[in-house]
Amino acid sequence: MLGDIGNYWQILIGLVLIWVALGILGVEKCSVSGSLLYRLNFRGISGAFGLGLAYGILSGSCTFGFIAPVLAIITVQKQIATGILFIILFAMGHCLPIVIAGSSTAAVKGIMENSAWQGARNWFRKGAGTVIILLAYIL
Repeated sequence: MLGDIGNYWQILIGLVLIWVALGILGVEKCSVSGSLLYRLNFRGISGAFGLGLAYGILSGSCTFGFIAPVLAIITVQKQIATGILFIILFAMGHCLPIVIAGSSTAAVKGIMENSAWQGARNWFRKGAGTVIILLAYIL
């Protein structure tokens, strides 16, 4: 998809990646100030729905290549049960990592605050920042 958006957008995305990488490395704090972020209320059922809707819209173009053949199985081959099974399995594989990451944030925070893991934390941050900078360069 990034190949279709033009050179200027690729440069902009690369700069955003570099900005995020510098924030991870601790060189520049990566924060967005402004009252818009504070006015957004992502709590409760409506907040979960809003974030899920945004995630669905953003990941829609990436998942279409996987869902289109499944929909073809349902419509062209008339194998409804097989198609529904594939959609359920795809949904589980697509959403399960998000559920695991979201439900384990307290455990990860506890591990990161443990003094025995401070050295590993610093190495991980440096490695993640370096990988993001390489992605920005490749992009």
